[in-house]
Amino acid sequence: MNQIIKLKIYVNKTQSELIRQSLGNVRFVWNRLLEIQSDRLRKKEKLLSFAEMCREITKMKKEYEFLNQSSIWNLQQIARKLDFSLKQWRKKKQKYPRFKRKKYFDGILIFPRDFKIKGKYLNIPKIGKVKIKDRITKNKEKWDYIKDHIKQVLIKESVDGFFAYLLYEIEQKQLQLDSNKTIGIDVGIRNTITLSNNTKYKIDLEKIKKLVKKIEKLQSIIDKKKHINKKRGIRNSKELERVKLKQLTLFQKIKNIKDDFYHKITTYIVKNHDYIGIEDINLNQIQQNNIAEYKKANKRFHKLLGFTSLSTFTNKLEYKALREGKVLVKVNPKYTSKRCSCCGYLNKDLSKDTKFKCPNCGLEVDRDLNASINIEYSMVQHFIPAWAERDKGAEMGAFLHPIALSPMRTQ
Repeated sequence: MNQIIKLKIYVNKTQSELIRQSLGNVRFVWNRLLEIQSDRLRKKEKLLSFAEMCREITKMKKEYEFLNQSSIWNLQQIARKLDFSLKQWRKKKQKYPRFKRKKYFDGILIFPRDFKIKGKYLNIPKIGKVKIKDRITKNKEKWDYIKDHIKQVLIKESVDGFFAYLLYEIEQKQLQLDSNKTIGIDVGIRNTITLSNNTKYKIDLEKIKKLVKKIEKLQSIIDKKKHINKKRGIRNSKELERVKLKQLTLFQKIKNIKDDFYHKITTYIVKNHDYIGIEDINLNQIQQNNIAEYKKANKRFHKLLGFTSLSTFTNKLEYKALREGKVLVKVNPKYTSKRCSCCGYLNKDLSKDTKFKCPNCGLEVDRDLNASINIEYSMVQHFIPAWAERDKGAEMGAFLHPIALSPMRTQ
């Protein structure tokens, strides 16, 4: 399977201008090719194939001299992406491709060949030699493996600098899985992630709230400056661009907080468990349900939920489980929060308290913990044959962590 590693690269002024020029050229070629394909659709003519689009790029390079500043591989990869998008559109799997507008820090350069890595330096066609500064380069064995198995290099500009994404091939691990190393995971708002072993993780919402407030203040400044510029007949101003850049920096800070938080947790979960259970639900729907549940939740908090990006957690968990040869099971979410994790009683009248109280057996436990144990139980029963066969017909609590059967029931 393929793996991508993100590394920061350090470029000089000339190289940064060449990268930005290449990003602009990629956008230009995309728009021109999309225009040609759209015209052919209107005329009910056959769309150009990938090879025919590549020939169109060769004609463009003769007509527009600035395109020669970019590697031919970048431009051809854009033709490949457009060809794929049109095929997906015809299969009704996605919307019709759109023209790309010029935006800061948008776009990516793809180098499928002609790049070289020597030591801590990456040599990129048309751009030259750039320095890589990352701790992975200090691990000689791993760095040598990456250099020997690299397939593609992608270059992208972000608000905090230029980055290279190295796509390399790794062997998928085949492990002897232990059916006793299971875990259930519940995701939510109060506790971002709750594991069935009573471990809870909370993203730093207070820090994100402060950053969101700053972003909203900057947005009001941007709106005012746009209004003033419109009256003056100015489209953009240096001051407006400065404020936009400041806002983008704050967005990047929020993204870094989420990435760091979710990377650490998913790494721990995958390394220590062989069977991982998670609810098979739309995480955006979870957010809507939680808003309805808590009356104090307001529009401001609703905006904040979008910044927590719970789907980021599941995406990272999925690819790490696949890479490490672990099993990720998505279970039916029905009644996971309403069913008692000790006796199986279905309590449909849940209070707004953070505790789950079972009127049947007297169990009192954190609601998120109760849900995570139920998720693990459902996974064990339906997706791990060894457990299902061995414990068929046993009491529900026999499968579960001791936490659910602890003295909490008498609290």
